[in-house]
Amino acid sequence: MANYPEWLMPYKTKGVYVSKKKNGYALYRGHSERVPGKKSPVFRCDEYLGIVTEKDGLIPSRPPVRSGIEVRRYGLWVVAEKFCSHLRLDPKSKGLDHKLLYARALLSLEGRDDRDGYAGSWLSVAWPGVDMTHEMSEEESKALKRIQVQMKSLLAMRLGEDKERVMDLSRDVYAVHVNGGWHIGDVPSELEVLASKYGLDFFIDEVKSGKKRGKREQVSE
Repeated sequence: MANYPEWLMPYKTKGVYVSKKKNGYALYRGHSERVPGKKSPVFRCDEYLGIVTEKDGLIPSRPPVRSGIEVRRYGLWVVAEKFCSHLRLDPKSKGLDHKLLYARALLSLEGRDDRDGYAGSWLSVAWPGVDMTHEMSEEESKALKRIQVQMKSLLAMRLGEDKERVMDLSRDVYAVHVNGGWHIGDVPSELEVLASKYGLDFFIDEVKSGKKRGKREQVSE
């Protein structure tokens, strides 16, 4: 759980979720609900309440949030992209579905290697349309196992004794789509320190959100 300042706690009541911003903390009122076809409850943002600062307290939202709010798990995507994105190159050179293989390897780290896991991950934004129901060939299955082993090995090598902590904290970092744009959710202060240590960038820019296809994204795919 993130370490929030004491002045924020009176606003963080039941059903209210917090997202850290440069100018304070954004408050959202939401709930979890069961959706047919989904194994796990789905988070629904009902209302954006505004920004809280130590000096001014709650600054209500103006204008109100428009409909179409989406939430995606984002943190592990960032960690994997930093250290493991090159693992897509070999299967791509062999004409295999490198996005499907990489997506399944990454989702397996969360224990959510299925269609629902993909739908709730940033993968579905970065790479829309990946067919998680595709029945893999023997060659694809072998390639997936290699990527899974390599991904775990690379993360252990690059993060060392901090691996488990980075992974645990990153699992709780979300991307929120509100009022037409993607915004990063709360990044725990401990993770911010570790991110600086390992060069991890949780910022969402236009390239990452798919609005602009620059050189960086073309290479990473």
